[in-house]
Order: sequence, then structure tokens, then C-alpha cells
Amino acid sequence: MKVDVNELEMADYDILENVKVAFYRLWKMKFVVFLVTLIGLLVAYIYVLTVGERLNYSSSATIFSAVYGSYQDSTNGVTVMNNYAGLLNSSRVCERAVAMLEDTGLSAEMLQGMVNSNKIFLNGASTTSKSYGYELTLVTTMETPDNVVAVTNAMAKAFTQEINDLLGTSSLQILDEAKRYTAYSVMNYKLIILLGGAVGFVLAFGILFIKEFFSTRVYSVMQCEMKKENILGLIPYYTQERR
Repeated sequence: MKVDVNELEMADYDILENVKVAFYRLWKMKFVVFLVTLIGLLVAYIYVLTVGERLNYSSSATIFSAVYGSYQDSTNGVTVMNNYAGLLNSSRVCERAVAMLEDTGLSAEMLQGMVNSNKIFLNGASTTSKSYGYELTLVTTMETPDNVVAVTNAMAKAFTQEINDLLGTSSLQILDEAKRYTAYSVMNYKLIILLGGAVGFVLAFGILFIKEFFSTRVYSVMQCEMKKENILGLIPYYTQERR
């Protein structure tokens, strides 16, 4: 099949002209884009007010290997501390912690769930000897501040006691207990409002652009020339002055 190069060039020219006219029409209807963007910002703002401010509370305790012997003993203690960090979610560790948490309503299963969902974790542990952590941080994050410090200290003590009993050593110790908690916002409200405005802008821009790009209406002389059927007639050249 023979391809007409001129027809391809004209098709490309048609597309470019339609794009140009679509942008021109968008500029003419910029108030609509602005209004939809404003509506998006307003909807996001109402959502933020409805949900309200949500805070998480976090505290941390530090665990280290305190082996007062040869260099080899110290190295072995650090190795133990890192390699057994995965036992934090074991039932034995969680049951030890629950025994220290009286009148909190927490169970070993709840603590295990928090560990599995990364709300309680050991930071700095590694099984690679080249990147061993010589000091581990146990971090707890909760939605209420009531028990966050107590849970952190209980889990840190339970972990060190369980590992020491398991290996028959006293190498793991608490360096710094948790004494306070920090609060931080779960939601970035400014980002949510900006995203609402961005969604409104993109929707308005996209819908109007597509609508005008595929519109059958003619808005430029070039579009008339591209479709001769749009030319209904010619205005005759008239030289006589009208009185």
C-alpha cells in the first residue's frame, strides 16, 4: 500500500493545530480550572477537619553488650546481641514483658502483633559481621501515650533477660531506659490539602483539554482550511463604495 507523505504531514499538522486550539480554549476557560482547583482544596481541607489530628507516640530504650573480658568475649557478646534480635517477637519475650506490665490490659499476643506490625522493633541490628551494631535501640510506637514508656522498658528488659538466660550469660544490659515519649502527627495535613488542589487542577485541565481537542467546533482559520466543508461560501470582492 502506497503511503502519501503529504497526507501524513497534513495529519500531523491537524493534530498540532488542535493542540494549539485546545490550549487556547483552556486559557479562555481558566476560571473553570481555577474553580475546580479551589473545590479540590476545599474538599481536602474539609476532610482534614473531619478526620482531625491523629498523633502517634514513640519512646526508645538502648541495649548494649557489656562483656568485661577479652576482646573475643566482647566480640561474641556483640554477635549474640545482633544474631538473636529476631527473637523479639517470640512468645517467651512477650510473656516476660506482660508479667512486668500490670494493669495495662496488654497480652503477649498483643505485643507480638505490635512487633510483627513494626510498632515495636530493634533498630541497628545486623547479621553481617561487617555492619554489626554495638548498640541496639528498641523503639515502641503507640496511638496512646498511656503505656508507651512502660511497654518500651518492659520489652527491652524481657529481651535482654531472655537472651541472657538462653545463652547462660549476662552480656546484654539496658544502657538507657525510656523516660519520656515524643508525639508526632500521623498525617501531613499541608500535603493532603495540596494534593487535593493538584487533583482538582489535573482533572479540570485534563477533561477540558480532551473535550476541546476532540471538539467538532472550529476556532481558528487553520482549522477551516483543514476542513474545506466548513467553508460555506466566499465573500465577493467589492470595490464600489457603499452609500
